[in-house]
Amino acid sequence: MTDPSEAPGDATTDQIRGSSLLLGGRLLGHAANMLTQVVVVRALTKSAYGAFAYAFSVETLFRTLVSAGHGRFLSRFLSIYEEERDYPKLFGALVTATASVAVLALPVLGGAWLLRDQLGDVLVDDPRAVGLVLVFMLLAPLEAFDQIFVSMFAVFSRPRMIFFRKHVVGPGVRLVLVAALALAGRGALGFAWAYVVSGAVGIAVYAWIARPVLRERGLLGRVRTRELSFPVREMWRFAIPLFTAELVNISMGTGSVVLLGHLRDTAEVAAYRAVFPAARLNQLVMFSFVALFLPLAARHFARNDQQGMTEAYWRTAVWIAVLSFPIFAVTGPLAGDTATLLFGARYGESAAVLAVLSIGFYFNAVLGFNAVTLQTYGRLRYVVGVNASAAVLNLALAIPLAAEAGAVGVAVSNAATLVVQNLLNQYGLRRLGLVAFPRHRLRPYGIVATAAGLLWLVVALLDPHVAVAVALAAATSAAVLLATRRDLSIADTFPEVRRLPLLGRILG
Repeated sequence: MTDPSEAPGDATTDQIRGSSLLLGGRLLGHAANMLTQVVVVRALTKSAYGAFAYAFSVETLFRTLVSAGHGRFLSRFLSIYEEERDYPKLFGALVTATASVAVLALPVLGGAWLLRDQLGDVLVDDPRAVGLVLVFMLLAPLEAFDQIFVSMFAVFSRPRMIFFRKHVVGPGVRLVLVAALALAGRGALGFAWAYVVSGAVGIAVYAWIARPVLRERGLLGRVRTRELSFPVREMWRFAIPLFTAELVNISMGTGSVVLLGHLRDTAEVAAYRAVFPAARLNQLVMFSFVALFLPLAARHFARNDQQGMTEAYWRTAVWIAVLSFPIFAVTGPLAGDTATLLFGARYGESAAVLAVLSIGFYFNAVLGFNAVTLQTYGRLRYVVGVNASAAVLNLALAIPLAAEAGAVGVAVSNAATLVVQNLLNQYGLRRLGLVAFPRHRLRPYGIVATAAGLLWLVVALLDPHVAVAVALAAATSAAVLLATRRDLSIADTFPEVRRLPLLGRILG
């Protein structure tokens, strides 16, 4: 169990170390997922992939309705209840989250299958897309349960379990199934079932390893069934602002696709969705860190440790900015080479979409966990207002821009929405008086901005060969890491680095 007297600096270091392990896992998982997408895109015609991408985007909406955000914030409640040794509420929170997913999934799935003949009139005039939507809907509850397990293992200090299941087993099974189906000449429907089967395998693995973890933690036998306390009201009160945050993702990931499908065609959907996952890689580091940051933030809140929270917030944000830079370099300045290299010349027009989206997602990542911090400190009404406004803003911009500029227009609306949303959240932190932007943190952000601008300028003016461009991106990323090594306190966070002959002297 976490010692309440643990020093804030030590807790932040442990969080960054554990998050770095999850980051390594995410790199493996995303590499497998990107390879899976490349196989799917290249195996299907552009129109068929557009239908596949359309259905996968609609699944995001159903997953949000089914999960209601419980899995994403569950770690906050588990951390607080364990800190307070309130085991009846701890297990009650797990039961509440699991039951919520099961109860919400049944009517959503049942209603969709009963109304399947009407879906084509409501969504998109493409029978392939409608059939794929019905299959992908089965993935929604599986992903919701997956989020619950991730939260549980994050609180109970098992990042290796998350690493193994979420970033090795799941993506690996999906890649093997998709590759086998591609070799067998199967179409989009077979690929959709491969996604569902891989999700089911992942849940089975989590369930298999959960009991030993709880036993080792000493939690089994702490409370009897009749003693359980279900914090339903508390959890749903916290779920509402997180649900509105998901509305922003739905507005971008699903709403934008639906608009493109309605105002343009599935080929335009393909041009947008093919590069969307690559652009979202700019959030890879952020998503890796959030699983362990949320319990840390909750513990600082429980201790009323504002100084520790401020240090944890900005130290984590700088790590995210620096570690995400290589991804931004490849998906931003090198967007043209990346889109063509991954998906072929027919997706060369998606380069502008990738570059614009990458700017928005990277901006979102480098400012840190502003929304999470606001929620942890109870500023729920403000978060709800910001998220709802951002969702509406995206659709308001996307409607005219999609009609005028297609996929590029939608990308512009997405990026603008992300920028506005994060600026409003930062303003909320300023009003909170908890996390002011420390002056000593300005330096690493200045280095990152300067490096990005110079790389973009060089690539735009010289148009180097793809191998040279990648080398430039790698060199720039290394320069950023070296220039910010003291801001990151690399040697203090990872003392093992000091023992490396050359790297220890450079990074120390």
